[in-house]
Amino acid sequence: MHEKETKLSQYRNRLPEFLRRLFSKKQETRTPKIGLALSCGGAKSLAHVGVLEVLAKNNIPIHAISGSSMGAYIGALWATGHSVEQMIELAEQMQDPTTLKKLADPVIPPIKGVFYGHKVKTHLSHSIGNVNFEDLDRKLLVIAANLDTYERVVFRQGSVLDAVHASCAMPGIVVPVEVNGMRCTDGGVVDPVPVGALHKFTDVDYVIAVSTIPTIAEIDTHISATETAKEDKEEIAPWWRSTLYKLGSKINPAAPGNMIDNLRRSLRASQIRMAHDSCLRADLTIHPVSKGAQWHEYDRFEHFIALGREKATSALPLIREILEPIPVKTDDSSTQEPMVGERVA
Repeated sequence: MHEKETKLSQYRNRLPEFLRRLFSKKQETRTPKIGLALSCGGAKSLAHVGVLEVLAKNNIPIHAISGSSMGAYIGALWATGHSVEQMIELAEQMQDPTTLKKLADPVIPPIKGVFYGHKVKTHLSHSIGNVNFEDLDRKLLVIAANLDTYERVVFRQGSVLDAVHASCAMPGIVVPVEVNGMRCTDGGVVDPVPVGALHKFTDVDYVIAVSTIPTIAEIDTHISATETAKEDKEEIAPWWRSTLYKLGSKINPAAPGNMIDNLRRSLRASQIRMAHDSCLRADLTIHPVSKGAQWHEYDRFEHFIALGREKATSALPLIREILEPIPVKTDDSSTQEPMVGERVA
């Protein structure tokens, strides 16, 4: 008898809450979850730091970040709790050519790549540490390319350091990185602006793409302006400068028209189109593109970060629009278990 009375009292206690939900006209809402997709781009991707700074100062919460190459590294810094100020300090260290030279560990002969990349991994470990994805308080997706299956790999478990190292391994320059039996290279090869990964593997409501990759229209405009400037420059350039340039181009594999430059340009052609398609899938795109800038110009870190700030500030009104509260769904799937350790085709 006592047991029946206890159950009845429990039902009575729940009844008011049930009726309130049943007859309430006010729809429950919540703040949307925002994901950031950070592009590859080398030094140019330091613009992501400026974007993160503006979002932080305006109290715009970021739920998850996906990144390729340098975008993966900056995303990892965010996920491991680095402040924007700490990111700027790290960028400042990279402007010194001596620092970059210390990261070089040449492969002789350069069969699989120009550099092994071991020193780069050690350098990354100083800031990222030896943390695993499972230990992060913030959601992070790191993109790489599987050279054996031609698939995109989305790292979500295991070592963050290994994943970022693989994502930053520039094809043809750095020896492919082996992770979990996969030979991996730069994430920018298969997904330069990883918008789709956030849609598929996180519970974000909206995705903001941050792409430092120029559009085809911007490329055409820049080429036209560059050709005009080149013609003007050639008219006043001394004879010895063009002679030295020609001599240097014969021995420097990265010189315009040589092996590494041709590889980089071929990759860039496909990246421009892939980035365009990815950004179409984003709810909003921030486009901090610096015309004529090079991926290795780390001495211009202040310029790239400032450009990110400028473009993010301009986008604030649109960002605030997508932050408007959205209805809470009764079948909200945000509690489902994440898909871990699977490749994405």
